[in-house]
Amino acid sequence: MTEQERLDDLIIDGLQIYQRRDMFRFSFDAIALVHFCQFNINHTYVELGTGTGVIPLIGTSLGAGQITGIDINDTLIDLARRSVAHNDKSHVVAMVCGDYRNLSYRDLQDKPFDGVIVNPPFYDCESGALPTSKERAVALHDRHTTLSDVLQAVQSFIKYKGRLWMIYSAGRLQYVLSQLEQAHFQAKRLRFIHGMIDKPAKLVLIEAIYQGSAGLILEPPLIVYDKPNVYTKEVFSWYER
Repeated sequence: MTEQERLDDLIIDGLQIYQRRDMFRFSFDAIALVHFCQFNINHTYVELGTGTGVIPLIGTSLGAGQITGIDINDTLIDLARRSVAHNDKSHVVAMVCGDYRNLSYRDLQDKPFDGVIVNPPFYDCESGALPTSKERAVALHDRHTTLSDVLQAVQSFIKYKGRLWMIYSAGRLQYVLSQLEQAHFQAKRLRFIHGMIDKPAKLVLIEAIYQGSAGLILEPPLIVYDKPNVYTKEVFSWYER
């Protein structure tokens, strides 16, 4: 392990993950997203833009049968593969280095995936300053990969009536719902994320079905903190497993 690397404890099922101090690391967004997913032990899943692979690692502890992570950054994929081996998950988690915009399920398995997970860049690159870090700019702002690009890629991985789970900026909800509809996805579940109960939602969790029928459930909001630096009972319960 180099000086820039560290092995972090996820405090979930004894999982640990390799990350680099000088590169993009996972945030609470990923933890909230993976707990929003509804996994099936008999189904296969793929995460587009997996980074260091935190969602596949936790996802298989939450009931997913098999998860493949894809990322264009070879350094992050190397870390992710080492984390998979470190946690003895090689039989249920695979990591692929590549641009998911140029891949499809055929490059990975013989049938489409039952579900796709993605934490796409959700900040408008035309609004506000871009991060100075190239990795953060690619991960957070849509200049490199637009939402339309992401959804087109999802179509090439997902089965008919398959489920898509994603997290997006709450302030751009109208935009993301219109993009989903144009790409033939029907939003089925929404859950807003509030830092505290008296604060506006900044993020929203979305479940959509490819070629699905109408019918939307607005779930109770996810409140992260009871008070500064103190998780709510729900969030704290994620770390008790």
